[in-house]
Amino acid sequence: MARRITRKQLKQDDEFVSTMDTAVAWFGDNWRPIAAAIAGVCALAVIWWMVGMWQDSRSEDASYALAHAVTTYEGEDALGQLEPAGDAAAAEAEFLQVIDAYGSTDQADMARVYLARIHFDREEVEEARGLLVDLSERRRGDAIGRLATLDLIHLRIAAGQAAEVSAELETMVSGADQRLPRDVALYELAQLYVAEQDPARAAEYFQMLVDEFPESPYVSLARQRLTELG
Repeated sequence: MARRITRKQLKQDDEFVSTMDTAVAWFGDNWRPIAAAIAGVCALAVIWWMVGMWQDSRSEDASYALAHAVTTYEGEDALGQLEPAGDAAAAEAEFLQVIDAYGSTDQADMARVYLARIHFDREEVEEARGLLVDLSERRRGDAIGRLATLDLIHLRIAAGQAAEVSAELETMVSGADQRLPRDVALYELAQLYVAEQDPARAAEYFQMLVDEFPESPYVSLARQRLTELG
């Protein structure tokens, strides 16, 4: 038996057909801007993908250039040593190339850290200080900023500013100044008092580091220092 179609259903069908006719007519009148919008979205997606690929490639190139400069500075057989054994003059030129080519990247800022060390090794204190102060402030709180802050502390101590530096390290130890992690600040403060011939104060801070930061990478050094201090 055929299903009976009610007047309400007929009305609904008519409304659906009318709506579809209106939509088709609207699309026919507006297909050009719709197509342009779709093309624009696709173009933006392609551009975004290409920019991402370019940035990844640029980052890899910058990392390679920085690594080559560091090897030139420290020497093939002395990477990570306290005393660089490479060609400082050649390394300086390579670090400057990294900065010129990749000036706003992390790699370029690391090149500035190394460039400051070269200046310091040559006793060009003001040049080194300028680079480190900028990095310490601009990169406050991240790894590069902390490394620059640490180098700046060493530079200032060597320049005879131990009293001012000790006061700043105290605020870092308390956590009021977060330019360095507290365990790093403790170790540097203790080392400063060793250099200042105050073993009692030095031992106090080394012991605080051992007690409060047992997982710190500085703990083994602090224990060694405590043994040496008796």
